[in-house]
Amino acid sequence: MRLKAVFLRLWARMQQVVESKIGSILSLFCLNFFTIAWQNIHMYKDGQLAVLGVDAVFLLAMAALVVVGISWVPVKRGRQLLTGLVLGISVVLAALECFSIYNYETLVGAGIITALMQTNIHEASEFLRMYVGWTGLFIMLVAIGLAAAVYRLDWELRLSLGNRHWRSRIVPVFLLAGGIAGVCLWQYYHSFVVNDSLDIPAVRVGRAIDTSVRNIQAFEQLRQQAAADVTITANDSDVPYVVFILGESTNRERMHLYGYPLENTPNLDELAVKGDIAVYRDAIAPQGATVAVLRELMTFNDAESDKEWYEYNNLIDVMKAAGYRTYWLSNQESSGIWGNVGQLFAGRSDVRRYTQLRESHEESGRLDEELFPLVDEALQQPAAKNFYVLHLMGAHSLYYLRFPYIFTKFTKEDIPAPQNDLSEEKRTEIAQYENALFYNDFVVSSLIGKFQDKEALVIYLPDHGETIYDNGSSFAGHVEENPNRQQLEVPLVFWASPAYKQKHPEKWQAICAAVNRPYMTDDMIHTLLDILDIRTPEFNPAKSVINPAFVSSRKRIVRGRDYDAEMKTK
Repeated sequence: MRLKAVFLRLWARMQQVVESKIGSILSLFCLNFFTIAWQNIHMYKDGQLAVLGVDAVFLLAMAALVVVGISWVPVKRGRQLLTGLVLGISVVLAALECFSIYNYETLVGAGIITALMQTNIHEASEFLRMYVGWTGLFIMLVAIGLAAAVYRLDWELRLSLGNRHWRSRIVPVFLLAGGIAGVCLWQYYHSFVVNDSLDIPAVRVGRAIDTSVRNIQAFEQLRQQAAADVTITANDSDVPYVVFILGESTNRERMHLYGYPLENTPNLDELAVKGDIAVYRDAIAPQGATVAVLRELMTFNDAESDKEWYEYNNLIDVMKAAGYRTYWLSNQESSGIWGNVGQLFAGRSDVRRYTQLRESHEESGRLDEELFPLVDEALQQPAAKNFYVLHLMGAHSLYYLRFPYIFTKFTKEDIPAPQNDLSEEKRTEIAQYENALFYNDFVVSSLIGKFQDKEALVIYLPDHGETIYDNGSSFAGHVEENPNRQQLEVPLVFWASPAYKQKHPEKWQAICAAVNRPYMTDDMIHTLLDILDIRTPEFNPAKSVINPAFVSSRKRIVRGRDYDAEMKTK
């Protein structure tokens, strides 16, 4: 009888909490459920509404149990702190999810978390100015103020369901329905559970943080590993100067070289008319963000790989093993709060130089032309064989910081159709991007010119593209989790000096013959080694775009999507 009395008192207490704290329960439920609903509707339209209904019942019951559990904390101050913590975390994560949905049309994932971890204060300020601005800051402050006011007033609703007799039955029925819903999810919708599409924000963000931290730890482990595991099976490389210009955030369809109406690539256009460059027409990046791209671009890891990217050999170590002195000359960040995958490969290089130490007190970025003295210095004391990675800021946002005033060629009035009807603010931003590409054309062609009198091969390839309010979108930028085709389609340009062409005519002919082949740049390491006649056990001729064995029918899969079948024409 005593046990029954205790149970009845606990049950009565639970019922009282559910009735009096219905506002907190509903708030907790809504903050955690709306992202699940958005993700499933975004993926399946109206095809999987049943699972959302079942999950809603389960999640509402779980929210009730959390609130009830907090109410049993014996100390009032403890209850208040736990309530504030749970609701506060839910509000912050919901706001982050809303920001990601609005700007990127995706939920928060490892890519966004990694970007946050790997940024510095200067980059963060640029990001906030571009994507948040004063309007976003005002809305955020108002939202924080409203949340604080609601918490301060201890807002509560009371459950009103008629007399006490009915209320005593509705609560157990509701909790029983939640339990049944949980069983149904596990038994009949197990695939939704295991593919993480029913995760609440705290679980999803926690998993993303775990993935990001493991990647960052992998950076540190790889930095400490020696290059002794690189095996060179053949090495006939004799090109003394190999240059890899690694661009940034450049969408090829916005370049005049690829048919865009604005003449923003006059130098590359001239080289193309002379037949001095091979312009690849159908190259795409394997990812939509720098960190993710470099993990595949600079290693043997690709879309078909079954191991972690850091378990594969990387291009810097292979070139060193083949007898090249390796250089990483960069106008990107030299340091960050958590480190950076670019810094990882820079650390593997024999020589690494940066145009700046990106400290928090800096208010603007350096222009890419500041790489010129670093290149000139490297050329003064060359080795017998030299491999240079020249890492540009390119057209990375904020766009108006990427070019000097004298390169302000285009204005909002110059924006061609169909974007000439956009708002003045958007057209101004597009014009800034086009000016950044105009300046980038000067930088790339100037870097090429430094190798004119040498036996040299130069490759220009941006890491990924950029979307600028394309197809009616309100977004400008790039994101790892949900890239569109504008964020994937990149220029790929090969240039060879007269001395190189004279000594290696068959290689230049093979490079030029492949310009129309469909290509994804996660296989760039195979192509470069093929051009240089370097072989390792990982080398695969079917993945070298210049090789007769190249498989042009290979599916280009980006984050589980077939680019050619699902994205190319959109």
